[in-house]
Amino acid sequence: MASVMLLFFAISSYREKAMSVFALCVVGLIALGVVFKVCRLICRPLLAFGDISVISGVNKIFGAAMGAVEALALSCLFYYIYEYILDHIGIGVL
Repeated sequence: MASVMLLFFAISSYREKAMSVFALCVVGLIALGVVFKVCRLICRPLLAFGDISVISGVNKIFGAAMGAVEALALSCLFYYIYEYILDHIGIGVL
């Protein structure tokens, strides 16, 4: 998203002959590319670690458990919001 915005700013500043903004956008695009490559280089071993079969299975189990916890938390939150709104309207819940 940031690269698309920088690209649009670079094109519009080039059309308007604002070379200082254009130069900043180009430098920003280059810096964003370097940051992306460094993050990819750092994260590649971590992704390879997740491909181990034991770790993959445990990851699936914990992912399912955290999904259930998240669903429960959101359900409770929506229930309390629903109860709060109905109490202020004057309709009781249960």
